[in-house]
Amino acid sequence: MSTELVVALDFNDQNKADQLIGTLRGFPVIYKIGLELFMSADSPWLKSICSKGARIFLDLKFYDIPNTVSSAMIQAAILGAEFTTVHLSGGRRMLDEIDIRLQEGLLSGQIKRRPKVLGVSVLTSFKEEEWIASVSHMASVSSVRNIQDTTLHFANLVHEHPGVQGMVCSPHEVERIRMKYPDLFLMVPGIRPEGSTSNDQGRIMTPSEAKKAGASAIVVGRPISQSKEPRKIVETILRDIS
Repeated sequence: MSTELVVALDFNDQNKADQLIGTLRGFPVIYKIGLELFMSADSPWLKSICSKGARIFLDLKFYDIPNTVSSAMIQAAILGAEFTTVHLSGGRRMLDEIDIRLQEGLLSGQIKRRPKVLGVSVLTSFKEEEWIASVSHMASVSSVRNIQDTTLHFANLVHEHPGVQGMVCSPHEVERIRMKYPDLFLMVPGIRPEGSTSNDQGRIMTPSEAKKAGASAIVVGRPISQSKEPRKIVETILRDIS
């Protein structure tokens, strides 16, 4: 199974993002745009870099009522995002509405391409004890799940739902999910090359470890964006996952 590299554009300035994209020109990478850059840049800029051929993962983690999220998903498609994200805790009805709206958008010509919708399970910043503490208030109405059980529960939902093409999970959940669902697309953040600091990621792996576990794509941010030699870091990572 091949594993792709996603470079997180962890900036609050679109000019810095443009500079890194230019520096990495020629490499087979996908660029992740998160909340910080999206809020500081503008939609025409995002549409422009998509039109120039950049592969974009618009990681805004939509979570709202079904109509609001499905409408936002149409806008993500119009901008040209190849991948985008929703919180799976938004529920099946939200996913149903996304699927319907994207199908209607294609049929009407409102959008040219349907983005791959990836479901967010448990954020990689959570450690096991923190996650258990955060959901313990629900124990009276449901069984408290640890991180592994929670992500597998959401993987079942993704596998069953035609409106979601994959999910986001930490590298520590990849192997278990991959064993049960060999064809599921797994976008994996929390990746740190050997020798890098973990920053605010709670559950990390190296690129080669994540590939071995079964990641479809790995996300690397600050080790690349804050490096003085980003091309060298990218070359090393691509070699590790080839």
